[in-house]
Order: sequence, then structure tokens, then C-alpha cells
Amino acid sequence: PISNLAKNFAEGTEYFKLLVDVFSPVFRGDKQKHLRYFYMIVPPLTVNFVEYLMNAKEKMSKKNKTGAAFTDDGFSMGIAYILKLLDQYRAFDSLHWFQSVTEKYAREGKKTSESMQRGRQDEKLQQTITLTVKRLEQFRKEFDLLSYSLRSARIFFRADKTAAEETEEKEAKGEGGASAGGDAPAAEGTD
Repeated sequence: PISNLAKNFAEGTEYFKLLVDVFSPVFRGDKQKHLRYFYMIVPPLTVNFVEYLMNAKEKMSKKNKTGAAFTDDGFSMGIAYILKLLDQYRAFDSLHWFQSVTEKYAREGKKTSESMQRGRQDEKLQQTITLTVKRLEQFRKEFDLLSYSLRSARIFFRADKTAAEETEEKEAKGEGGASAGGDAPAAEGTD
């Protein structure tokens, strides 16, 4: 009947939580100490991913579309999942990575615009600077999209809570069963 359907539907929405609950003790265990600072390799991974995605999008406008892609949210889902498994969201947030990227592209854009003002007479220089400004803007937009995608993916894994907070919540509800603590340093801060 309807009550059974409602119960099954409610249980069905917990798949991501189930994935985290099953694998997080293994990922946070002593055998996985090499993942202790995983959050620190996320910034270079994002740079590589954005470059890959921009190349894939450029292939969309070419005749041979082999390797072309419009969007790819698997990367952000994977990063969100691994950061949750390792209980490293706060440590990653403490890097303020996406804020730093935004500031970097704003500085480079300003510097490029100033170069454009100084080199008004040279037409080839103007063309080069225009292409540079366009490329910088594309990079900034792709990083913004990746940031939004990662924030959205975090919602699936309840990234608003640390492992300790989730354990407290379970104990308060009477579920018991403590999960293994995270190995990452407890860094505070949000992006």
C-alpha cells in the first residue's frame, strides 16, 4: 500500500549516506594514512580538470568531435565523495581555493586591461591582449562552474556536518555505532 511506498521512497533517498557510512571507516582507517592530506591535492586536480574541460568544449565547435564534451559533473561528485569519506571538507575549505582563483583571475584581468591601454597603437598586440582577456574570462567561468558543481555535489553527501557531528547526531537519535574519526587535521573555515 501507500505507507509501504512512502517508506521505500524515504529509504531510497539515503543511498549517498549509505555509500558514505559503508566506506568511510575503511578510508579513515590506519591502512589509509597516505590519504591524510588528500585535500591538498584537490587544487592542482581542479586546474587540470578545468584545462581538460576547456579543451573538450573547444572540440565541440570543430568538425571532428572526438573527445568533445559539454559538461562533466563526475569529477565534482568524485571529489565531494572522497572529501566526505575522509572527513576533510573543513580542511579543504580552509585553503580558500576557489576564492584564491577568483582573485588571481581578477588581478590578471586588470593587468591585461592595463596592458591593452598602453599598447593601443600596436594592432597585433591588441589582438593578442584581446585573446588573452577572452581566455582568462573562460578560465574564470569554468572555475566558477566547477565551484558551483562541487557545492551542489556536497549537498548529496551532507557535507555540512563533520564525522564527529554525525556521530553525535546518531547517538542522540539512539542509533549508536560510532564511525571512525578522520585523520585529517581539523582546520576551521569555509570557502
